[in-house]
Amino acid sequence: MRMSLKLIPLLALFSLGLAPPAWSQVEGVFETIGPVPAAHSQDVVTLEEFINFTCPHCNNFREASKPLFSKYGRRVQTTTVPILFQGQPDFPLRLYFVAERAGRGEEMKDLIFDAAFRYGVNIYDPKIVSYMARSSGLADTLQAEGNAAWVDEKIKAAAARADQAGVTATPTIVVNGALRLVPQTGMQAYVNNLDRVIAQLLK
Repeated sequence: MRMSLKLIPLLALFSLGLAPPAWSQVEGVFETIGPVPAAHSQDVVTLEEFINFTCPHCNNFREASKPLFSKYGRRVQTTTVPILFQGQPDFPLRLYFVAERAGRGEEMKDLIFDAAFRYGVNIYDPKIVSYMARSSGLADTLQAEGNAAWVDEKIKAAAARADQAGVTATPTIVVNGALRLVPQTGMQAYVNNLDRVIAQLLK
């Protein structure tokens, strides 16, 4: 349920002289999927960023959100959760998770998006994935670990978490496990809304 729809029951609370619940203190465009922290109660805000590497909106968010993440620095901790659309091979996800374990997840995220949108190559082609691994110095690591059980589990866990959070489109941001944000209009409006939510949650 969106916050705007929650204003009606709030009016009833005020008419009875009752204090509004904690979640009413946080405003923005989102859906609640868990207990919402009170406003200005968090030292750090956590974000789960659900993306698909061939989603143009995810690529746009990657660029549009850079000033936002620079603004908050370590006060915002982001976990990237790459997921697949129906019928897509999982080769790029295997490369991403191998890179992430090596401490190079953000670098690989940019590389995969650039390959898809700047250079227009098929990132689901295993030859392209192998080339990206070689160009980033991870060819041996990908060969050794790309099909490991832990990578299989990472891919399954990402899909399961997306299902649990009710993700039906990308990009979707889940804030503190409680607020699900999906673009409603333009990408800058989405970033501005996320900024507003983060600012209200931080101390």
